[in-house]
This record gives sequence, C-alpha cells and structure tokens, in this order.
Amino acid sequence: MEKPTTAYWGAIARQAITDEQAFSQLYDYFFPRVYQYLLGRTKDSSLADELVSDTFIRMFKYLKEFDPAKGAFSTWLFRIAQNVLYKHYGGKEQQFNAPWNEEFNPAAPAHENPDNIVLSQERNQELKWAMEQLPERQQKILEMTYWLDMKSNEIGEVLGMAPSSVRVALKQARDSLKRLLAKKSG
Repeated sequence: MEKPTTAYWGAIARQAITDEQAFSQLYDYFFPRVYQYLLGRTKDSSLADELVSDTFIRMFKYLKEFDPAKGAFSTWLFRIAQNVLYKHYGGKEQQFNAPWNEEFNPAAPAHENPDNIVLSQERNQELKWAMEQLPERQQKILEMTYWLDMKSNEIGEVLGMAPSSVRVALKQARDSLKRLLAKKSG
C-alpha cells in the first residue's frame, strides 16, 4: 500500500467530524508521530503522554475548524501539538533537548555483542552531544526529518518556513553535525 497523501488525510479529517472510524484512523496513524515529536521535545514519557492526550483532545474539539484548503492536516495537528507544548511551559520559549532513546532506531539489531553495545552507546552519546550544540530550529528539522519521516514541505508548514529554506537548514544541520562529530573524535 502506498503512503496516504496530504489530500487523503485532509478528507479523512473532514470525515472524522462525524465518523468514529475515520477519527480512529487519524488517531492510529498520527498518535505515534505526535508522541515521538513531543517526547523528543521533553525528557519525560509521562509528560509526553499527557501532552499527546491534550493534543488529541484539542484536535477533536477543533476538528470542525480544520480546512484542507488552508494546509495539510499533519501541519494543523503538529501546530496544535506545538501550542500544547508552548502552553505547558507557560508560553515561554524553552530550549529542549531530545532524549536519546534507542527504541526509536528501527535498524538496531535485536542482539549485539558487548563490544558493539559499548561502541554504539558511545556513538549515540556523541551524536546526542552534537545535536544539543545545534540551534533549536535545526534540532527540530532533524527530528521531524529522521524521527517523524516528514517531508520538507510538511516541516515548512509546521515551522512557518518555505520548503527550500527547510532543505537549506537541513543541509546546514547535517554539515554542522559532521563538523562537531569530527572535532569531538579527532
């Protein structure tokens, strides 16, 4: 099955206003993405659970106001998640550092030998350190690209940036990570 399109999710969102199955479909698809995003912005899984609940409650409450002609459903939903997060922190900008959780690495082998585990942990710590050195916007773009599998146009809509600016910022973030990691190891 090919990946559903922006138009598909927009139509499902409009249906979800009155159709419980459509709402369940939205929830099932977007819950893990919103959860990963919010967990990446906080360091506490119970707080992420609470914020995800608030996000989906607000989504349900305001679903009638969603207009697919104005933008993608994913953009609208992630703006709600950002607003919930912003409100939680009292409307103050926060510098968030994503927790490094190996559960989010689907390519990780199930069983590794002890030497490989230690090396992997060291690499993860170095990457975590490098990510923390990046500006907040670059961290968000990397997280949305690699953890949430979002495209530059979706990220641009969520962050209020042109897709071309997202691609430039992504390249800059990757280049900065390479420099930081080379500096740290060398």
